[in-house]
Amino acid sequence: MTVGIIGYGRFGRLAASLIAPHADVVVHDPALRRRPAGSTALTRGSLADAAGQEVVVLAVPVSTLRNVLRQMRPLVAPGALVADVCAVKVLPVQWMARMLPQDVSVLGTHPMFGPDSCDGVLEGHRILVCPVRGKAANRAIRLLRRSGLTVSVVDPDAHDRIMAETVFLTQCVGRIVAEAGLGLRDEGTIHYRRLRSIVTVARNDTPELFHDMWLYNRHARNVARRVGLGWRHIERQLHRARSPLAR
Repeated sequence: MTVGIIGYGRFGRLAASLIAPHADVVVHDPALRRRPAGSTALTRGSLADAAGQEVVVLAVPVSTLRNVLRQMRPLVAPGALVADVCAVKVLPVQWMARMLPQDVSVLGTHPMFGPDSCDGVLEGHRILVCPVRGKAANRAIRLLRRSGLTVSVVDPDAHDRIMAETVFLTQCVGRIVAEAGLGLRDEGTIHYRRLRSIVTVARNDTPELFHDMWLYNRHARNVARRVGLGWRHIERQLHRARSPLAR
């Protein structure tokens, strides 16, 4: 099997390191100026090189996905499988189904792990998938299960609602605490240390990922609104509270 990975950011590098021991991998990223480090099965190539493989993994931000699909459409091999790894699913699935040739299998995926949580072993980690079309997509799901991943097939809109109420919410909390200059102490309770880990993950993830969830997941705005309402409710409770020292 040959795999093309388009995008060599944090997740693209992780995907390449996980796949390279089992397949020949061609990586394409305009920002990549030299041969990527790692397995000898890992090489740098043009967009045509990466898009022409049997399996093509789109590890690009959702904000650039349509442009990438537009460029790669004439380059994808008949019968190939194209899968994205975006944290949003409704729009990427629609774009891939509409913009890629009908003889290309399409699979939406969202790995629920990343560079901060994956130790190089897939066993025990989870991936959400949205099959769009093609037998190759079904074969890929079986392969993912055999690799040790827990695979959950989800509806794209249900996926986006879940992600807004989990990943986007966690990012909101982590970024709010980070912006306040808090969550940095080494000492504290076990619950504080858990909060600090959320802040660390939010700091390590790119702002682009956070912004894309806001822009392309229609459920994210409702979550942000509810966070704001919740804080204002707490503020009112605190203002009504009376200190015994003031009596």
